[in-house]
Amino acid sequence: MSKVPPPQEKILLTHLDWNLQRLDEVLQQGNTEYFKSAALQRFGHAYTMVIKCLHHFIKTENQADVECMALAIKNDWTENLSLWEEMIVDFKQINNKPSEQEAEAIYHKLSRYQQTFKSLLARLHKTC
Repeated sequence: MSKVPPPQEKILLTHLDWNLQRLDEVLQQGNTEYFKSAALQRFGHAYTMVIKCLHHFIKTENQADVECMALAIKNDWTENLSLWEEMIVDFKQINNKPSEQEAEAIYHKLSRYQQTFKSLLARLHKTC
């Protein structure tokens, strides 16, 4: 007897949850340069997973990130578009080697971003 594979939604949400757990772990490690850098990298992974999940749930692959966020708000999966726009800017900035001051500023926002990701995850779970 063969097993039925889990639905794509569950797989994506499991990966997002895993990434959020890793982000949480690194944020609790301390305020050293190593862990700050690791936290920024984990934020990037979690953000990328959020976008993959939204593309799947919205059923499109061609939407820009800000359009995905707007549709997620419209579907009541999240709120506060201005915070998501700020996240998009910070995500792009960490991928372009930010200065030490820029990286520090983004690092201090990560707990708030993480909570927003967790809220989105919980709401997406309810749609499955």
